[in-house]
Amino acid sequence: MFNDTKVDILSGGFDKITEAYIDIQPYDKSIMFEDGIEINVTKRGFCDIIPLVNMESYIKFQDKLYKVMKIKTWSDYMELWLYECERDNT
Repeated sequence: MFNDTKVDILSGGFDKITEAYIDIQPYDKSIMFEDGIEINVTKRGFCDIIPLVNMESYIKFQDKLYKVMKIKTWSDYMELWLYECERDNT
């Protein structure tokens, strides 16, 4: 992993919780919800395990806001599926 991208980790209320270095990679995955709602996950992040990150968290980098859609915790790192939000919360 190359934890080379500095990101802000935000709470569900958009309050900054902490900063972290994450390996951000392009990703192409669709998630289907009830009522036919479908979203595209366009980024995936890999980082050390950060207990403050949960399903309500947002990740902000390069002036874009991403919602954490899925968290996979492995033995010594986390994989985050990120959805690019339509709006910007600066």
